[in-house]
Amino acid sequence: MSPGDDYPSVALHDVAELADSDWTDSGDELRRVPSDVAEDLNVAARERIRHPAGCEIRFVARDSGTVRLTLSAAAETLARPFWGTFQGDEPLEIGPQPAEFELSVPEPIADLDREVAADATEAFDPRVCRLRFEPWAPVALHDVAGECRPPADGEVPDRRYLAYGTSITEGAAASAIHLNYVSRVAREVGLDPVNLGMSGSAYCEPAVADYVAGREDWDVATLSLSVNMANRGFTVEQFRERAEHLVETVAASDPDRPVVCVTLFPYHADLRRSGDRERAQAYREALESVVEGCDSDNVSVVDGRELSSADGLTTDLLHPGDAGMESIADGLATRVDDALDG
Repeated sequence: MSPGDDYPSVALHDVAELADSDWTDSGDELRRVPSDVAEDLNVAARERIRHPAGCEIRFVARDSGTVRLTLSAAAETLARPFWGTFQGDEPLEIGPQPAEFELSVPEPIADLDREVAADATEAFDPRVCRLRFEPWAPVALHDVAGECRPPADGEVPDRRYLAYGTSITEGAAASAIHLNYVSRVAREVGLDPVNLGMSGSAYCEPAVADYVAGREDWDVATLSLSVNMANRGFTVEQFRERAEHLVETVAASDPDRPVVCVTLFPYHADLRRSGDRERAQAYREALESVVEGCDSDNVSVVDGRELSSADGLTTDLLHPGDAGMESIADGLATRVDDALDG
């Protein structure tokens, strides 16, 4: 059964499965990875896929209609309404107690001149409401009321961009979900984003390789590999073996789907006096050698240091802030666009 079958009037984007929430007696928790895949991941990753980074509830309502969504979350978090690519005025504050939120097409959007705004509305129709969740806490949907329908073909991008990586991919230090590099790349290239960032737990596991390769709903992927393994004691050879399996499995799934690998962004190992620069460089060279030796022609690699300078980091010298996310997206969008055109 599709995750959206219980809510036929909306589309649940980047939601692979609905599950019973554990903080309330009702509600369907939005999960980015199915439970049969999650059970083969490390414990931390099983928790992170419960966090809805990239998940969206989408619908098209009548211009004069109101849609009511009942939502809750395991802890205080936010959902940000967008109308196509137009950002809504105020985020919705969600907490453990189920609450109903009313959404209706803003009057200026209903009156939008489509010809004048053609460039701004090319990827998403502005009447598509996109409720975009911050990754701070698991979220559950309880009810949808009001006259609405899922977006139709032509109202959302026809190509999808899947990103796997660490907390940087998940968007840990971005000020908002739409400011992480995955969202920015998707917007710049006109793609629909699927975020499989797993904070602190992107260990290039075989279950991830098989899951990403088996999905037929993406057109280009980026694999950002993997500062989590560098920081959690995996040897360079262990990283190389896992990265090789991941890259080769994903690339071999469809020769027409480009895969762009990204080596470590600049981080504390490169920058601190106590850092291990040689280990960081060995990780980068390991991924470069994996891509060079891959049998598939649809794989490329980019050095993460070329995408973002150290001054784009937050003070932990690990996570890119908004400036760093913007820099990564600017460079990576060009690589993704070129890969799709190639």
